[in-house]
Amino acid sequence: MGHIRAALRLYVAAVLITACLAALMLAPNDVPADLGLASGLIVFATFAQLRPIHLTQKTKMTVEDTATFAAALLLAPWLALVVAAASTLIVYTRRRGAPWFEGAFNAAASGVSTLAAAWIFGALGGDRSSVAAYAAAAAGKYLLHTSLIDIAVGLQLRRNPLATWWNVHQRELPQSTALYALGALTAIVAGVYPLAIGLFALPVAAVFVSMREAAHIRARTRDAIVEFAKLIDLRDRYTHGHSQRVADLSEHIARRLRLDQSQIDLIRDAALLHDLGKVRTSDAVLQKPGPLDHEEQHEMRLHAEAGAELLRRLPEFWEGASLVRSHHERYDGTGYPRGLAGAEVPLEAAVIAVADAWDAMTSDRPYRRALPLQEARAEINRGRGSQWAPIVVDALSAVLDDQLPSAVPAAATIAIAGR
Repeated sequence: MGHIRAALRLYVAAVLITACLAALMLAPNDVPADLGLASGLIVFATFAQLRPIHLTQKTKMTVEDTATFAAALLLAPWLALVVAAASTLIVYTRRRGAPWFEGAFNAAASGVSTLAAAWIFGALGGDRSSVAAYAAAAAGKYLLHTSLIDIAVGLQLRRNPLATWWNVHQRELPQSTALYALGALTAIVAGVYPLAIGLFALPVAAVFVSMREAAHIRARTRDAIVEFAKLIDLRDRYTHGHSQRVADLSEHIARRLRLDQSQIDLIRDAALLHDLGKVRTSDAVLQKPGPLDHEEQHEMRLHAEAGAELLRRLPEFWEGASLVRSHHERYDGTGYPRGLAGAEVPLEAAVIAVADAWDAMTSDRPYRRALPLQEARAEINRGRGSQWAPIVVDALSAVLDDQLPSAVPAAATIAIAGR
């Protein structure tokens, strides 16, 4: 747990303590009569979580909401909490390499949100014929659970979870609605015939298949966009393989900075697509064998904004759009397109920026030959704190020390005007 941010550690601890206290304070002294039903729902929820659907490279979804929501409607609130938390913990014990606090936090978040749903349903009278009570309980569970998870992600990535909530969850809302509706039906039927819970495995499986097919379509879309970005590199023999090299180096820098794996994945995706907007740049400008004039520089600089606009429309890449827009911003605020400075430039974009500059310096271009490695390193160091974030330059230097131990920085007098 030591590699996560202090604020996130406190938050995780608070959620865990809340869940444990709720379970201890609400637990009855005697064995509950509906323990058998609770056991069946735990089995249902556990099997549902064993096959997650990867909606994106960084987002996955399971179908246990049917079972946990049914638990909220059928069981005492504390027992509903136990069903949700226990099924998640069981699943995490089967995942090799998963940190203990990740499983504990997800179990606590699932348990607390299920407890909230049970309380809401009970506060509205617990009437199993009331659609409004079902809807309110479902909304409470979904909003609380997603918010607890999103806040954790936001604390780790230093992002506002409220600003991205809709973009993150809009793709899963139809399936989630179906799962909660099935949970309500499960509760109605199981309230009379407890053994009928198994009958709902088929419709839940149908939702699972629908989610899986949608995920496959999104994966194919992602692959097509990445291939399209590679074709842009092929427009010019000088930039062939540039985006792939920038992505590889960006990943090394991000790992040196000990960023979260989700940040590393995001950086790599955005780096692969950072020049996507050049599809709108003319060949005359891209391949001009000399300095660009004012109008040509303006056209070239449009590619950052153009790439961001293209990615913002694609569900798989909306998170990387802001990084693509910002990869030509400078630490001193003189970059483009928005003139961001210092901490205003996302750290992930700063990583891509220095990797992009390094590859540009060390590759042949129409307007100059590649710089010797010593001169390129010296140029990067000269821009430390002005063009590039100091911590990112230091991380790049450490990566280069590992990869190029014989490359000793030397004084450089050549100023690079990166495009």
